Amino acid sequence: MSAVATKKEASSSDFEKLVSAAFQELQAQHAELREDLKQVFIASAVHFQATFREQTSRAVLITLHFKSRAAERKIHQTLVQELEKKFKVPVVIVFQRTILPKYLKMKGQQRRPRSRTLTAVHDALLDDVLFPFDILGRRTRVKVNGSKLFKVLLDPKDREVLQDKAETLAAVYRTLTNKEVVFEFPLNREFPN
Repeated sequence: MSAVATKKEASSSDFEKLVSAAFQELQAQHAELREDLKQVFIASAVHFQATFREQTSRAVLITLHFKSRAAERKIHQTLVQELEKKFKVPVVIVFQRTILPKYLKMKGQQRRPRSRTLTAVHDALLDDVLFPFDILGRRTRVKVNGSKLFKVLLDPKDREVLQDKAETLAAVYRTLTNKEVVFEFPLNREFPN
């Protein structure tokens, strides 16, 4: 089996096979990525297209197994840059996580881990979508009509890099969690009131 493995070769889609081939190509071309890419396992890959605020966003959404997280974080920036060159659209890498129900019937008195709650998984997905950029704060605004707006305050030093990708990242996060998010850049790094 290849070093970069997908779930099952028989059930993989054509696009997942294309992404797997891109990972193998990177592994062959870049010696500095080789050892870490051997520990990265693809769970799924989707060519993402969504309409968000009257704009159509296109991206590649790659889901990796959670055990690949440590190895992928070491090479994240190089990996994303090389994949964006190949696919010519923004690439977003997230990790598989499991949400357990609040009232889970398990053997014994074992409780649900905090990392498996809906809120914790959604926060972790936001961190994955925005990695390696800093999040300064999060706000939930409830409007008079009952709708919620989730504001994420990002570091102003990352404005130039994230300004072009902000709408695409918001569309990806909305698809993953069904929450509308707005990314804002405050004037300075101090936490706003």
